[in-house]
Amino acid sequence: LFTTMMKLLVLTILYTVLPTAEGFGLGGGNKARRGSAAKPSSPLLEDALKSYPFVNDDKTKLAKNFNEIARLYGDEEALAMVKVMPSTLRFNSDNFEPCLESWTEQFGLEKAQAMVRRNPGLLGVNPIQTKDADASMYLSYIVAALRPSPVSLVVYAVLLIALAGNRDFWVEGGFYNGGQ
Repeated sequence: LFTTMMKLLVLTILYTVLPTAEGFGLGGGNKARRGSAAKPSSPLLEDALKSYPFVNDDKTKLAKNFNEIARLYGDEEALAMVKVMPSTLRFNSDNFEPCLESWTEQFGLEKAQAMVRRNPGLLGVNPIQTKDADASMYLSYIVAALRPSPVSLVVYAVLLIALAGNRDFWVEGGFYNGGQ
């Protein structure tokens, strides 16, 4: 009975947390301008540079990288990616478009863009490594779901507290109980 209750608790938590993670559900907002003339600078460039915590980096390179991300993914989405993972501004911007093209061939433009929004670390991938990106697509959901947010941290803390003092749960094997 206890294991069934724990499984229901875990499922409830997953269904509560997953929809709140970045990049899930129906998108919207500022669509990317792939194939259009590049703008000289994104209107959100200053906000992106303000949210960049590292020092002694070339601001020109950071601005170039942000503008390229904004061109491919949209201004608002680029700013959100930089806020989630500021180090994306350090990546090689020459790889951004070839990677997106490869993922677009595999998943379509909107799904490829959503995958990168969920996991901005994919901006650092070399285009040679994008041939079979099914695992990257699936892992992008996991990365987004596990990204700390106030809601998920509270849910995980409650789950940890509930399980920490339950000796029977751990004696029976925790979440893996040998298939019983």
